[in-house]
Amino acid sequence: MMTSVELLLNNALPMPIMPKIIQMAQRFAEKQPTPAKAEQVYLNTLAVLAVHDYLELMEIDTDIQSSDLGNPVVCLGADVADLKVKGLGTLECRPVKVFENDSASESNHWIPEFCSIPPEVWQERIGYIFVAIDPKRKESKLLGFTKTAGTGQVVLTQLQPLDALLEYLDQLAHPIVNINQWFANHFAAGWQQIEDLWVADSEQSLQQRNVPALRRFETGVKLFPDADVMRAKLIDLAMDLGTQRLALVMALTQERDRKVNVFVQVHPTGGDRYLPSNLTLALLADSGDRLQVVQSRGLDLWIQLRQFRVEPGTNFGLQVALNSISVTESFTL
Repeated sequence: MMTSVELLLNNALPMPIMPKIIQMAQRFAEKQPTPAKAEQVYLNTLAVLAVHDYLELMEIDTDIQSSDLGNPVVCLGADVADLKVKGLGTLECRPVKVFENDSASESNHWIPEFCSIPPEVWQERIGYIFVAIDPKRKESKLLGFTKTAGTGQVVLTQLQPLDALLEYLDQLAHPIVNINQWFANHFAAGWQQIEDLWVADSEQSLQQRNVPALRRFETGVKLFPDADVMRAKLIDLAMDLGTQRLALVMALTQERDRKVNVFVQVHPTGGDRYLPSNLTLALLADSGDRLQVVQSRGLDLWIQLRQFRVEPGTNFGLQVALNSISVTESFTL
């Protein structure tokens, strides 16, 4: 019977090591002064390139050129295998060398049960991916990931799967806004006072010789006269709308039982009077299911969801979409 580590290795996602990848790893390794350091850099490079290729397949942009692997001075003084994910932060790609098995086990190759994370990479990392490297077979396998370095000693069989990694990166790309903090006047970046957003939009409209935008929003905003707090954020769907942006408006009212009533609208900006047709605004459950959906028609000044109530500890999302382009804002209470 296979051990749990052997099962992990057999079930891991394989990534071929192409000749050009081997050549790059060898070039980096040749710049190191000792055989031990050369092997370390060689394996680190293969691990980083395997993760790079996987994320590119998943359409997640990385910046391989900014990795410290290309700097022989940094590599000489530190054990680093960094890969920057654009807009999110740096992943550490730790290699796990595959060994040949001399015993009569069902598997003829194996990896250790534990893997150490060097102290120099315990900070400034959004996560750690572990990659089994088998130089003889010219193959790497993505074993899984962990969000933190912990004590620096990782049990490989306790790693989270790659699906969880993709979910995690998606969460980092869409940070969760805690609306409970709004009642204490603490607001996430981009959420402005409605008046400030409207005035700025009016000034931009005047500069473009369009009709001033401020008056257009007054009717919609007056729908929330009893709200405890209101904020608005510009939503960019530029791929479909050219230079036009939309304004997502939220109004909150807190009740005695700590539940919060939420009102949501979407308005055009930039001097446009009407929303584009077939624009959708959706309320999403934490699972991603749509709880409410409203769609714009030809001459809508704004669209809005029905008022909904949020209980403490609840996560939800608001999605603005047009055709194949969508933007989702995530919230918690």
